[in-house]
Amino acid sequence: METEDQNKKKRGGMIWIILLIASLLLNLYQWKSHTTIVNTMEQQVSNLASADDSVKQVLTSTRTELEQYRGKSAQLDSLLDQAKRDLDEKEVKLKNLTGKERNMEKLNAELKSQLKDLQGLRDEYLAKVDSLLTSNKQLTVDKQQLSGKVETLSKNLETTVNKASLLQAEYIKVTTYKRSGNGKYKENPNAKRIHKMQVCFDLLENKITKPGDKNIYLKITEPGGKPLGDRSKGSGDMKMVGSDEMVMYASTTTINYANAKQNVCLSWEEQKDKMFTPGKYLIEIYVDGSLAGASSHTMK
Repeated sequence: METEDQNKKKRGGMIWIILLIASLLLNLYQWKSHTTIVNTMEQQVSNLASADDSVKQVLTSTRTELEQYRGKSAQLDSLLDQAKRDLDEKEVKLKNLTGKERNMEKLNAELKSQLKDLQGLRDEYLAKVDSLLTSNKQLTVDKQQLSGKVETLSKNLETTVNKASLLQAEYIKVTTYKRSGNGKYKENPNAKRIHKMQVCFDLLENKITKPGDKNIYLKITEPGGKPLGDRSKGSGDMKMVGSDEMVMYASTTTINYANAKQNVCLSWEEQKDKMFTPGKYLIEIYVDGSLAGASSHTMK
């Protein structure tokens, strides 16, 4: 039989084994608890860093996205200036938050809240930008249409004024003369005895046209369709307004027009013994290249 001392030794050994096992279990529990806390802290730090990065990224991207619209209009620039002030305020608030808040859970929650607010602010300003761009586009279309209308009206007005400023020749009177041997002239209606044709007319009153010197041209077209004229005797070519066509005039003169009715006379004389051809003659009066009046005269 075992002695009492031996039993005591066995009981003491068992106690030490139990204590050792308990110590191991306690250390294992503490190690697991510590590991869990560390993992939790690491996760919180990771989440916090992620939230902080997200806020900063949205802040930067919002600035860039909005600034691309600067310079398109004064109204849009004013809106972008306000947006910049709001974003600067958000940035300052973010820096103060990360510098003061020590509770990582609260800081993480606040950063997520700031991220949501910032995204909402971005969407709000982008919506306003879009609205202004749409309005400006419509204004541009309206302006172009208005400019087109104004340009058309201006051209129509200019055309109307130009037409209204043209001088008109009325009361065209043609007198034909026979030249006698002594150089005197006597009226004669017979074409075969006529040397000279005189055309007199009235330039009517016109308050719109600019006063001053006006070049008057007499164009006479004979029955065969040929303009009468001799460049060596003062005839020449004139360019008609609105056309590149050059036409021959029989004679010309320059008058000083004072916006009042004025009588003008021009003539054409055949040289030597040449006579006029019987038939219908077309008489045209031009003022500075614009047709002022026309008539006809028939010689028998």
